Amino acid sequence: MDFNQNKWKFTIISSAIILILIGVFIFIQIGPYDKNNKKDIVIDIPQGSSTSTIAQILYENHLIKNKTLFKTVAKVSNSSPKMKAGKYLINQSYSNNDIINLLISGKIYQDGIKITIPEGSTSKEIITMLVNKKLGNKTNYESLIIKPQEFYDDFKYLKQDDIVSLEGFLYPGTYYFTEELSEKEILIEMLSAFDNVYNDKLRKRQKELNMTLQKVVNLASIVEKEAVLDEDRPIIASVFYNRLEIGMPLQSDATIQYIFPQRKKIVTYDDLKIDSPYNSYKNKGLPPTPISNPGIKSIEATLYPEDTKYLYFVAKMNGGNNYSVEYEEHLKFVKEYKDERDKLNEQKRQ
Repeated sequence: MDFNQNKWKFTIISSAIILILIGVFIFIQIGPYDKNNKKDIVIDIPQGSSTSTIAQILYENHLIKNKTLFKTVAKVSNSSPKMKAGKYLINQSYSNNDIINLLISGKIYQDGIKITIPEGSTSKEIITMLVNKKLGNKTNYESLIIKPQEFYDDFKYLKQDDIVSLEGFLYPGTYYFTEELSEKEILIEMLSAFDNVYNDKLRKRQKELNMTLQKVVNLASIVEKEAVLDEDRPIIASVFYNRLEIGMPLQSDATIQYIFPQRKKIVTYDDLKIDSPYNSYKNKGLPPTPISNPGIKSIEATLYPEDTKYLYFVAKMNGGNNYSVEYEEHLKFVKEYKDERDKLNEQKRQ
């Protein structure tokens, strides 16, 4: 009897010690990386970053000890969807909770000149924004944009034969640049943001679809330009996939717009006759390069399209789209849109 009692006591005490040790380990792991180091580190959380991406950035900057425990703390506290993108000033004396609370607060570190690049901006538009803020030279930017090989050492994902331009990989978001930065350093910031957002889950999905990265971003850039509402993005992507599958031209006005130095108010029938590889009415398949720099929602929609048989879509006055499988039905929706638009214009003139 005494033996059995001692055995149970030993088991209970051992279990308690193990639990205490586990608790101490977890406490240390989610505590400060180095409570005595108060030197600030600037980190950049790109738009659309997942908790895994944020954990990776913090881990690489020696601000957290354990990525899995950081993600667990964020999940348990329901903080994952609340953490905001931007630049933050953090030091190694911050615990996991301190860092999470800072990212939730959105108190970003604002140094340098603020540049906000909207989703769907073209490289030409981005260059204009930067040059207007006295951040570099237009000619230098244009030269670098068409030389992805200049960035191979920093970004292995660019080292693919079909990537011949940085168009599509200059990730949209808010940046803070100083005038001392070179054109290449500024572009590296945007390419780095793309690298962080395009995570392992998306890379795995890309392989499942048997697509190159360039094709994913290329199609996402068109979806970005065509979509107004987020819920339309996966459906629009499905339309283009369906057209590609049957060898039908993409017939996207957005690719026509890319031909012009400045965006036109409306694409005319004469524009559809332009001899250009970016004319997706005359040429089948994707254009030579992406036509804009898409955000994460358009990239995800391209990788996870809706399963539809739609071949056509046309805008509705409320910003959404009408979709159809048959061309005759599509023509009906086109007429409906034109009638509503003409009626609205007439009301404005009165």
